[in-house]
Amino acid sequence: MQSAWRVIDCTQMHGRLRYVRGRLLVCPDNEEPAQIPLTQIAVILLGQHATCSTALLFEFAEHGISTMLCDWRGVPVGAMHSWGNTPTFVSRRQHAQVSMSLPRQKNAWMQIVKAKIRGQAHCLDICERSGGNELRELAKTVHSGDSTNVEGQAARKYWQYLFDESEDFHRKPGAGEGRNSQFDYAYAVLRGFVVKAIFSAGLSPTFGVNHHNRANYFCLADDLIEPYRPAIDAQIANLDIQDSTLNQESKAALVHAVNAQFNAGLTIPSSINDFAQQFGLYCESKQRALSVPVFGADDEEG
Repeated sequence: MQSAWRVIDCTQMHGRLRYVRGRLLVCPDNEEPAQIPLTQIAVILLGQHATCSTALLFEFAEHGISTMLCDWRGVPVGAMHSWGNTPTFVSRRQHAQVSMSLPRQKNAWMQIVKAKIRGQAHCLDICERSGGNELRELAKTVHSGDSTNVEGQAARKYWQYLFDESEDFHRKPGAGEGRNSQFDYAYAVLRGFVVKAIFSAGLSPTFGVNHHNRANYFCLADDLIEPYRPAIDAQIANLDIQDSTLNQESKAALVHAVNAQFNAGLTIPSSINDFAQQFGLYCESKQRALSVPVFGADDEEG
């Protein structure tokens, strides 16, 4: 049984991984190697430039380590899990995830929606738009499971406030042009970070708390991404209107936006990693309530 929860991220590493007497030896090109006890590792993320032997993969399986194979963005595209008799951290956590009661799922979604709307209010504030206080009041009316669809009500007001009439903007996912293409691209990059964080936290991306679709393998990602959208919206809203097309320059700016600071010194990816771990603890009932990050956390609690 694992004595610690460690995620080893080798998605950007160029080099080789080796096994040496119960330890993982990480050997980046032109750098000093590092040794990590296998008993401390729960998940390892392998990129396309990190090489290892099948003997090492066997040791990962023997120690109950989940091995994630990632694409150039660092997003997992495949995985190897142990079939051993000893329950791994990942199997225990995923069992807790799928066994979570409906009331706890609804409570989690309520907290996520509240955080998203409060983040939208902060986005309006920093973009010097009106409507922030109106959204904060709406956030206070969200009930368990968001049974009255306050999220939808807030979204309609939010987009109207964020862009003035001169832009004639209407948010249409998949529209493929103008600001909509910028939002789609940035959200896709953001979703990749969320997917990676979910796997790193030992969770299954398939089982969401609000999104449920057999054709969508990443339902949980589409739940956990919501509090982070306003942080991306603020970046896009401040782009020059003449640069509303999606080109290489704007793509670079949007990728930079996804890596920007979120709250309390954390970058958006770092905050996402923490949030996924918090959700894992919530699934296991190690936390009574789900703590959801809020963009602009200094605003008044709703």
